Amino acid sequence: MPTTFVQLAGLQTESRNTQTINIDRVSTLELCRILNWEDRKVPRVVEQCIPVIAGVIDTLSDRVRNGGRVFYIGAGTSGRLGVLDASEIPPTYSAPFGQFIALIAGGDDALRQAKEGAEDDRDGAKVDLQEFNLDPKVDSLIGIASSGRTPYVLGGLSYAKSLGATTVALVCVSSSAAKSEGNADYLIPAVAGPEAITGSTRMKAGTATKLILNMISTGIMVKLGKTYGNLMVDVKATNVKLQQRARNILRLVGGDACTQSDIELDEILASCCGSVKLAAAVIVLKIPVQEAEDRLQRNKGVLARVFDEGREKETQQERSSDNNLVLCVDAGGTSCTAVVMSEDGETGVGLAGPCNVTSVGLNSAVSTISIAIQGAVDNWKTITGCQMNTIKPSVAWVGMAGYGRPSVSSMIDDSLSELLSISLGPKLKITTDTDLLISSMANQTSLDHVIVLVAGTGSVAMSYARANGQFERTHRVGGWGHLLGDDGSGYSIGREALRTALYSSELYGIHVSEDPDITARKLPPLSQAIIEYFKELYPGSKSHDLLSTILVPDSDCHEAEHATLATTKRISSVAKLVLSMAESDRDAKRIVNGGVSSLVDLVTLIVHARCIDTTMSGLVLAGGMMRDDLYRNALLKALEAKCVRFKQIQSVSEPALLGARYLLSRKV
Repeated sequence: MPTTFVQLAGLQTESRNTQTINIDRVSTLELCRILNWEDRKVPRVVEQCIPVIAGVIDTLSDRVRNGGRVFYIGAGTSGRLGVLDASEIPPTYSAPFGQFIALIAGGDDALRQAKEGAEDDRDGAKVDLQEFNLDPKVDSLIGIASSGRTPYVLGGLSYAKSLGATTVALVCVSSSAAKSEGNADYLIPAVAGPEAITGSTRMKAGTATKLILNMISTGIMVKLGKTYGNLMVDVKATNVKLQQRARNILRLVGGDACTQSDIELDEILASCCGSVKLAAAVIVLKIPVQEAEDRLQRNKGVLARVFDEGREKETQQERSSDNNLVLCVDAGGTSCTAVVMSEDGETGVGLAGPCNVTSVGLNSAVSTISIAIQGAVDNWKTITGCQMNTIKPSVAWVGMAGYGRPSVSSMIDDSLSELLSISLGPKLKITTDTDLLISSMANQTSLDHVIVLVAGTGSVAMSYARANGQFERTHRVGGWGHLLGDDGSGYSIGREALRTALYSSELYGIHVSEDPDITARKLPPLSQAIIEYFKELYPGSKSHDLLSTILVPDSDCHEAEHATLATTKRISSVAKLVLSMAESDRDAKRIVNGGVSSLVDLVTLIVHARCIDTTMSGLVLAGGMMRDDLYRNALLKALEAKCVRFKQIQSVSEPALLGARYLLSRKV
């Protein structure tokens, strides 16, 4: 095999962690705190991967249900974690041995003793997999490689892909060979960043890998009906401990219906061949074993569906609200909120992460919206006691950040229409997220125009004119993004405050001080507060390296755009500190006044551009900055000083809830 030069310096897993350079010189207590701080970043990394993980679970669970197997392949730590996860499935969920199969480069001997060079054999995984005669129609392969370039894993993915099997790559870097080769149907980039000990991927990368493998295998088991709620109802009572656990589960699931003694429960379990799930169906529904088996088979082994089956018809007769539900989604650049609401006002709310389509991409944005909607539906069902498995809203409105650009709008329309099973038109409205806000004044017939001013992480102003009985957008000012605009936003406030702190740091020379922490206390109050804020936020940071702390991308960002988003949010977070000091600190007051002045300019520009008579118009204020009383009141006072007086002013904090109420009012 020819020798290949491998460049590791560019891998996040091989980069040197600037926060742990002095880890060998601190106390044991501080060492533990540093390691713990690094470990705390891992759950956030996993959270960013959830939309892809959810897709993996849905696809693989369907394949496993049809008799498929899930193969894990990896080398070193990655391989051992695959073996660990696969080996725990049979005893935990009574899954058949051979349903989850883990292969490690170098064979089972490599579990205890590293087999140097085994991971570099690209054909090794193909040879190992050929023994199992993969069935591409149902089998799946998860390739695990922290570096994203392990030849053993890449070869396995290539082989499985060539057969037509479903392939998943779990890596811990952003740009990877696994991504560039294109042999993974699903790519999960869990980028935990530089390890506390350079290159030791058994640490954060290993933790992220284990969490994701746990999530995938557990999710598959749940989808296959191995649980009822959070109870492992597919446990087999094969020893004394498990027999007692089985009885406990039957009593928890059965509730008032389970009146049997231990002996009677054991007899039922024996008649059900030890299956707790089957015994639960017999006890709760009071039906023979054979009928319980038929119902389980009809419902794909999911006990909750078996119980729901008998109630479904009655529930649907009692509630025709399936056709009376409305759905509104505020798919913003910082977070996504979905609201499901029935005619009687019962409301379910679901939350998810950022979904500006221009920042996170179409697939990720739609997946995030789906998660938020599912959360809202689950919440609504919990509140109402509804037992229906599927709920379809009669009308829906999705306000999406980044929507409106011709290059992506049609693709968004198609994706959301498919997601909701509603055709674009009267039943499905898709707009920008800002358009949701106009619904707060939709019924104000005395207003000729409405101006919407949003000041959150970013800033934008839009005008709407009444036409054909409703408000239609006529003009836009701002909303250029943090690189070119967003003046008056949380980002611009935070940016100016950080510039102030950096200037002060240069002026006082804390970057060359022998004791920078002491020198930092000589800084003006705002600058000192900012340095303390970042030291608390990032315990490993130093006051003399504020710039690096601000600009170095978070290690939990697995793509460049996500790193940029994280830096933007980090800068924006400083705005809250500035606002808290604005009444007592000169620098903070100056920065706040500058932000207010920028927002006033947005409003006056749009007023002059459209020749709007503000005395016959409304003003809607939204975004995180507008929730701050000091900032909002300063803005209104500044507008008043410029003789810009609106007939009606309204602040909106929950656009999705507002939009849902508007949809209901239109139906009535």
